[in-house]
Amino acid sequence: MTDLAFDRYMTYLTAMIYWTLAVCWFAIIVFYFRQYVRFKRIYPLLTTLLIVLFIDGTRTLIESIYFGARHTAKIGWLPTHLYTILDQSYYVAIPKTINLVAALVIILVIVRNWFRNLEEEQQRRRSAEQFRAELLSLASHELRAPLTSIRGYANTLVREYGKLGEATQREFLEGIATESERLSHLVSDLLDMSQIDEGRLRVDLRAVSPQRLCEEAVATASHPATSRELTVAVEPDLPDVLADPTRIHQALSNLISNAVKFSPENSEVTVGAQRRNDHVEFYVADHGIGIPRDEQGKLFTRFHRAANAHGTEAPGAGLGLYITKGIVQAHGGKIRVESELGRGSTFGFTLTTVEGRVRAEDAAARTPVRGPNQGRAGGQAQA
Repeated sequence: MTDLAFDRYMTYLTAMIYWTLAVCWFAIIVFYFRQYVRFKRIYPLLTTLLIVLFIDGTRTLIESIYFGARHTAKIGWLPTHLYTILDQSYYVAIPKTINLVAALVIILVIVRNWFRNLEEEQQRRRSAEQFRAELLSLASHELRAPLTSIRGYANTLVREYGKLGEATQREFLEGIATESERLSHLVSDLLDMSQIDEGRLRVDLRAVSPQRLCEEAVATASHPATSRELTVAVEPDLPDVLADPTRIHQALSNLISNAVKFSPENSEVTVGAQRRNDHVEFYVADHGIGIPRDEQGKLFTRFHRAANAHGTEAPGAGLGLYITKGIVQAHGGKIRVESELGRGSTFGFTLTTVEGRVRAEDAAARTPVRGPNQGRAGGQAQA
């Protein structure tokens, strides 16, 4: 084989290697991109690494395409004048310049994202550890208490079978039913909390009367053992709201339950609704112990209970307000609290009216879709 033939053979081989590298690196870059989309909200550190690898892979892809085109043009499979262009020293410097720029970008990405992601990861771990500790505390207190009561009642009924009077047996069975209901509510709250945390809480919106929502919530909360006076105060002729009746019933029940827990006996708890433009605000007002001002911003976080609530005998896991806020936000509403120590609290949240939603949709439909030049033309016409 002559030197000329060998040189041509090596040019063929080099061109094939570079184009093979280009195809491989293209596939690798696509893989990096897909993994980035998949993990960008789950593993920040991994996504930063994928960005760095993506940049490095793109650099290598461009370099492979450059030299692949150069050698392909040299053997005549591409226009020969392309080889003349790509063989110039100042064009050969392009891949080297790209390498330098890519290296600088990678350094910037690492400095900017990597250490920030490390801090976020540490914060996430601290939050996870705190959540684990709170959950263990909940399990050791709120879950253990009803289970202990149920077990105690059941063991006594089994051990003293046939010896207890009818009244005592009824008392024990009522205790088992009460504690089972308490345990069921707690498990339901934990499931709702999980759905809210993961953004999976679903609401089935339909037109509902505010009067009906308030009256049903009060009817559920009213029972002979309640020594608080529950009243309904709904403005007349309120329009229907868009709501999931089951979920809003749950939200109002949580607020009423809190009001009853932290209000003195024979006091009044008001459940009402009033117009707020295209919204209806539902509220629950009491004359209870109130909430310290510096703690009002923390009320809607999970497992939180106000400092003065711990001094009461009212049970609770600190999930009711967190779940209520999640339900309201799933409806697109806002929740608020007003409270003064020793004078009571008012919790309120808004829901969109049906007519308000229709007006918003009509306004959006009437708004013209403007192209890039229409806005300029309209401005000139107005001028």
